[in-house]
Amino acid sequence: MKKNQLIWLLPFLTLNFQLHASEDNKSIEPSYRASSNKVALKKYNTENKDEVVLSPVTVTGSSTIQDELSSPKSVSIYTREDIKRSGVTNLMDFFKNFTEIQAETNFGNTLNPQISMRGFGNGTGYQNINVIVDGVSLNQIDLVPQQLGSVPVDSIEKIEVVKNDGTVVYGDNAAAGTIIIRTNNSFERKPLYGSVRSSFGTYDTTLTSANFGSVTDFKGFKVLADGKFTFLNTDGKKTVLSDDSKDSTENVNGRATLGLQKDNLEVLTSFIKDDAHVTYNGNMTLDAFNQNPNSAVTTGQRNIVHKEDWSTALKYKINDRFNLSYTYGNKTKDSKFPDFAFTPHYEGEDHRLTLQTLQDDFVILAGFEHSDNARTTSNETTAKENIAGFISGDYFVNDRLSLNAGFRQAFITFRHDDRGINNHLSKTVNPNSYNIAANYSLDNTDALFASYVHAFQSPDIDRFFVTNFFTVPPRKTFNFAINSMEMDTYAIGYKHIEDNLRVKAEFFYSDLNNEIYFDSNQFINTNFDNSEKYGINLSLFKDIGWFHASINYLYTATRAKLGSAHVEISAQPKHIVLATIGKEFTCQLLPLPYHTVSLTHKYQSESFPQDDFDNTLGRQQNYNATTFNYQVSDHKHWTVDFSILNLFDGHNGQFVDFGASQSVAYPTNYQRTFQGSVSYRF
Repeated sequence: MKKNQLIWLLPFLTLNFQLHASEDNKSIEPSYRASSNKVALKKYNTENKDEVVLSPVTVTGSSTIQDELSSPKSVSIYTREDIKRSGVTNLMDFFKNFTEIQAETNFGNTLNPQISMRGFGNGTGYQNINVIVDGVSLNQIDLVPQQLGSVPVDSIEKIEVVKNDGTVVYGDNAAAGTIIIRTNNSFERKPLYGSVRSSFGTYDTTLTSANFGSVTDFKGFKVLADGKFTFLNTDGKKTVLSDDSKDSTENVNGRATLGLQKDNLEVLTSFIKDDAHVTYNGNMTLDAFNQNPNSAVTTGQRNIVHKEDWSTALKYKINDRFNLSYTYGNKTKDSKFPDFAFTPHYEGEDHRLTLQTLQDDFVILAGFEHSDNARTTSNETTAKENIAGFISGDYFVNDRLSLNAGFRQAFITFRHDDRGINNHLSKTVNPNSYNIAANYSLDNTDALFASYVHAFQSPDIDRFFVTNFFTVPPRKTFNFAINSMEMDTYAIGYKHIEDNLRVKAEFFYSDLNNEIYFDSNQFINTNFDNSEKYGINLSLFKDIGWFHASINYLYTATRAKLGSAHVEISAQPKHIVLATIGKEFTCQLLPLPYHTVSLTHKYQSESFPQDDFDNTLGRQQNYNATTFNYQVSDHKHWTVDFSILNLFDGHNGQFVDFGASQSVAYPTNYQRTFQGSVSYRF
C-alpha cells in the first residue's frame, strides 16, 4: 500500500520548484482563438499546407482541413511529443497503453498486432480500421493485420484517430474508423536538421534511431533530402520454442526521401526498406498462465519479413481555388514462417487522384482510387482489386453551422489462380458508402455535432475463398457462407475545447447486416444475420496549473443474432478507462531544466475470448497496466526520459477460443519492464 501511495504522490513532490507552461512553438492556432470559424478555416486550407497538416490542432481526414472544434467528426489527435513522453519503442505499445484503441498481439506476433475500436473486437477489428501512413494504406488483403511493427515511432509526427468515419474518403476497411499517421516531409525546415536517439531497457531491449536531412535551394527549386534509420532489438523474456529460443525481435528500418518544390508544384518520393525477424510467444493453458505466465512454452513461431515500399506524392496548386494531388504506392513483401514452411509473397500498387475546390462557402473533394494487390504462394496467386470514385463536400451555412456529405462507389474484384490444376476464379462486388454530418458552434469554445454514416466491409481473400477437400485434387472455391458487411452508424456529441480545459461527450449506435466472424466450432468464416453496437465516449482534460489530468471512458455494448439466441461480440470489453495525471516544472539548478512527470493507467473490463462467437467459454480476466514516465529536456536539443511499464506487475494476456472446451492464453504485458532513452535534435 505504501508503494502505491508513493507512486501517486510523485507528481506533487516538486511544488517547491518554479512552474512553467508547456512550450508551444506552433503558429497554427485553434479556431476558438480566431475572430471567426471562417477565418480559421481559410487559414487552414490556403496557407502553408505542410505546417497545417502536421499541426496538432488540425483534423485532415476529410474534404476540408479543420480543427477538432469545427469538425463534425469524432477524432483523437496524438503528437510526436505524446509518443515521446510515453517512452514506448513500438506503435503497438503506444496504442495499447496510451490510447482508447484496443491492441493485442496477433496470436503472439508483435509485428502485426490486432487493433480494434467501436465494438468490433480483436478478431475482426483490424479489418475495419484503415491505417494510412503518408497517404498509403497498410491494410492487407488477407487475414494478416497491418504491419505496425515496421512503423518506427521516432518517425511519427502526428496520429489522427477518426472514429466511424473514412469509408467515403478512404473506402474499404474503414467501417470502425481511420488511423492517419503522418511523418514530417515538410519543406519548411532548417537547411540542415537531424536527430539521434539511443534507448535501452529490460531484456536487453535497444532502440537506435537517426534522422538526417537538408532543405536547400538549387536553380529555383527547393530540394528536400531526408534519411531515417531505426534498429530495434530485444533478446526476449521467456523460452517459446523447443530449441530454447526466446521471444525476441530484431527489426531494421530505413527510409530515404527526395523532394522537389517550385512555385505551386511539390513532388516527394520515398523508398522504405524493412527487415524483421520475430520469434514470438506461443499459447499456454489457462492453468499454466494463472500459475506463471513467464513459464516456458514450445508453441511459439518464427516470422521473417522483408518489405520494400516505394511511394510518390504529387501536389499542385492550380490556383487559389483548385488543388490537385496524386499518391502512388508500390508495395512488395516476403514473409516466411520457417516452422511450417509457409512463404507468401505480396505485391501491390495503389493509386489515388484527388481534385479539391475551395470556394467561399463550400469545399468539394472528388477522387478516384485504384488498388491491385496480390499474394502468391508456391502454386497459387490470389488477388483483390479495388476501383472506386468518391465525392465529399463541406458547406459552411454560416459561422456557426457547417454540413458535410459524401458518397463513394466501389467495384471490388476477387481473383484466384491455381497454376497446378488450372483453376481460375473471379467475382466482383460493388458496395457503396455515404455520409452526412453537421457541426453547430454554440459559442467560440463549445459545439454540437451529429453524423450518419453508411459503411461497408468486403471480406479478405482468406475469408472469400475456401478449399473444397471433396474434389480430387482439392481446389479453391467461393465461400458461399460469407457476404460483404453493411453498417449504418448514428452519432451525436458535444465538445468544449480551450487551452486548459477539453471536454467531449459522444453517443453512437450502429446497425449491421452480415457482420463477419469466424466460427471456431466449424472452422468457417461467415456472417451474423444482424448485429448492433452502441456506446458512450466521455473524455476530460484539465490543466489546473500545478498539475494536469485527463480521463477517457468508453462504454461499448454489442449484440448479435446467432440462430434464435443473441450473443456479444468476442474480445470486446464493455468498459475502457484511460487516465493520466502529470506535472511540468523547471529546476534551473540542473543542465536540463524542464521536467515532466506523468502516470498513466489503462483498464479494459473482462470479455469473452477471441473467436468465442457463441459465448460458451465465459468471460476472461480484465486488463490493467500502469505506466510511469519521467522526462527532462532543455527544449532545444537534449531530452532524457525514463519509463516503467506495467508498474504494478500485472499479469495480462490475450485469450483465444480454438474450438476446445477451454480457451488458451497468450501472455502480453505480464511483467514490469523499464525503458530509458537519450535523444539529441538539431
